[in-house]
Amino acid sequence: MVDADALIAGLEPTLIIKDEVMYVDNLNEVGRLIVGVPLQTHYNAFIFCRRGRLYLELGGNQTVHVAEGQMLIVPTKMLMQPMMVSTDIDAVALLVSERVQKSILGKQLDIWNRAMYLHETHVIDTRRWSEALHNQAQNVFKGEQLTFRNEFVLSFLRIFMLIVCEELSRKEKLLAPLDVSSSDREKLLFNQFLDLLHVEQIKRRKVGYYSAKLYVTPKYLSKVCSKVSGKTPMRWITEAVMSDCYQLLRDTQLTVKEISNRLGFPNSSFFGQYFREQAGITPIEYRSKYRKEF
Repeated sequence: MVDADALIAGLEPTLIIKDEVMYVDNLNEVGRLIVGVPLQTHYNAFIFCRRGRLYLELGGNQTVHVAEGQMLIVPTKMLMQPMMVSTDIDAVALLVSERVQKSILGKQLDIWNRAMYLHETHVIDTRRWSEALHNQAQNVFKGEQLTFRNEFVLSFLRIFMLIVCEELSRKEKLLAPLDVSSSDREKLLFNQFLDLLHVEQIKRRKVGYYSAKLYVTPKYLSKVCSKVSGKTPMRWITEAVMSDCYQLLRDTQLTVKEISNRLGFPNSSFFGQYFREQAGITPIEYRSKYRKEF
């Protein structure tokens, strides 16, 4: 697996706010370098396809197609593996740290989490507004030095994020959200649970472990998760654990025993049983079927 942050850094991106926001307007060469190689970034990535097309696999199990005039959205730490990049590709990328994104989104964070983790919406149509924003991005990110540059950048990001959330919200309405009556407090708790779940290296824990960190009871956390997302906390935990399993089996040279230890299983036998119950095949069978050449 390649560290996408290091790869992009090698392209000398425009550092808008150090370690927080990066703008890359020359992804053309990257496409030819990374096809077939898994990538992972510690930023939320927004990749606008101005021309050409991309085929990628996200999270180890979802295939997406990004065409001209569309934007690919990949949340932090999600595994992405380009499968095909057209020769006429023209794409730009905006990378935003978790801290900056959360401060900008505010209440709209619920729309983001539902789209990314519940409905797995990673491609939106941007033809109605992309070129106008792209031109503005060039002025803000690549233009002359501005006295209040950070302020301009944050204002631009606020507008950009709101437009993205508006598009995601349109798709959410088409997908008929499960419960629009959830309170802001319930949505906040659910978002905090997702955040906590995705930063934990050892995710296979009891619901009580997460509820304790969130200062609520397991029963209340279960009630809120089910109401907001339609899934129990344990279902979310299992899906997050399996995502890590798939990634480590496919994209590392670690043995099954080493993966078992890294993910906090008591032994490789238990890990194998757990994996088979969820995937329908053994870890070795999965690796044999899907392993990529490096």
